[in-house]
Formats: sequence, C-alpha cells, structure tokens
Amino acid sequence: MDMQTRMHEQLSALADGELDESERELALAALATPDGQQYWRACHLIRVALQADAGAAATAIDGGAFQSRLARRLAAEPAYGRRTAAAGGEAADAGGTDAPSSATLP
Repeated sequence: MDMQTRMHEQLSALADGELDESERELALAALATPDGQQYWRACHLIRVALQADAGAAATAIDGGAFQSRLARRLAAEPAYGRRTAAAGGEAADAGGTDAPSSATLP
C-alpha cells in the first residue's frame, strides 16, 4: 500500500472516530500537509452529503407520515402544567413533577 492511500485511510478513520490511538500522531501529522488537509475536507463534505441523503431518503420512504402522526399525538397531549391545575394542584404539591404520558408511536 502506498503512503498516500495509507494516509487517506488514517484520516478517514480519524474523521469517523475509529482511528487507533497508536496511529493518531501519524494522522495528525498528515493533516499538516496540503494533501492531508484537502482529503480531510473531502471526508467531511462526503459525510455531510451522506447525512443529507439519509435524511431525504427517510422522509421519502415515510412520506412524512411519521411527522404527521407525531404532530397529531403531540397536539392531543395536555400541556405541561394544565393537568396540574386541573387536578387541583395535587401534582404541584407533590413536587411539581407532572410526567407526560407515554404514548407509543407505531
């Protein structure tokens, strides 16, 4: 394996948080080179693009149905504090910790 390929693998592993501690110094030294800096920027641009694609793919697959169901269920939940006042202040007297219901999403 040539040195440039090795450096790219180390920088990619560093960007992913998977670099072995014993190789960290070499990767950091590679970041001091113009090629290392260019590859580092490319790794981060690729990550951003993949994350954006993953988010878009999840939305396209679900068609926004999950967000709609979540919005409806949140709207149906009583607001924090309103339940406390309606219950005669019992929860407020017990320390004010009125836990929201634990509705499950499909």
